[in-house]
Amino acid sequence: MPAAPVPGIATARPVRLHQACVRVGGVSLALSGPCSDDVRLSCESEVFQNFDENPDIEVQIEWVEKLQRWRGNPVFDSGALWTLFRYGREFVFDFNSPAFGLLPYKRLRTSTEFRSAQLILSREALRNYRPIFPLEYPADELLITNYLASGVGVEVHGCGLVDPDRGGYLFLGHSGAGKSTTARLWETFRAPKILSDDRIILRLHEGELWMYGTPWHGEAAFAAAGKAKLNRIHILRHGTENRFSSLPQARAVGEVFARCFPPFHSPAGVERTVEFIKRALDAVPCYEFQFVPDGSSAAAVLGFYE
Repeated sequence: MPAAPVPGIATARPVRLHQACVRVGGVSLALSGPCSDDVRLSCESEVFQNFDENPDIEVQIEWVEKLQRWRGNPVFDSGALWTLFRYGREFVFDFNSPAFGLLPYKRLRTSTEFRSAQLILSREALRNYRPIFPLEYPADELLITNYLASGVGVEVHGCGLVDPDRGGYLFLGHSGAGKSTTARLWETFRAPKILSDDRIILRLHEGELWMYGTPWHGEAAFAAAGKAKLNRIHILRHGTENRFSSLPQARAVGEVFARCFPPFHSPAGVERTVEFIKRALDAVPCYEFQFVPDGSSAAAVLGFYE
């Protein structure tokens, strides 16, 4: 039986944590913090909001007055917003941008399994920037793609759409290959649901390959929470005519890997990503698609599989 409170002495009340949860690519990510502003989601992430009692990844938000540079040599430098360090059994991602000064404005400390993380924000760096979305890109993408690299999926550079009559189609391509152009063309001529014009997550379920939309869109700004089963993968290339070429699996694995986002800091993670791609291509064939950027390309895809 619990002891009665002592008269005249205030008892500590537990801090009520505010929470938010998103689900991207079948991966649930829960955010918690002492203030509702600490778990604010961006407009893109709100589309993917989905409460889960047992999230795959749990992230705790904390604030400090100032973040100093992490000591030690980086394991990996993205060349853009983040640098990765190793600290015992943890990964430490420091986020820097000239807009926020010379010191890190955000730090992500995570377990090597990417199941739990601490996201630390700098009051000094972010004081004049409101509202703050702690999970904004690339923090959310880093957590989810590294979790997928345990062998359960992969994020690819592609346009994914769901035709109202024919189902899911995936078009992979480097920057400038025509992903956003393809999304706009299909929107004009077929009115599909476009899951993303830039980044798609692939997962396997009972031997079938499924694609999922993500919040990380391209220049056409298509992003939707949804999924669709795939029967094939297309590698986009600009051409003078619409033409399909079947790719042998060994080459297809290389083409898909070149258009995915593996954890280059982790040899084991890269190996698991390659193995997942091989299993995905056991489930569906892969074609190179040289296309003309007009309505004939959508008609060619639909006609090729009739």
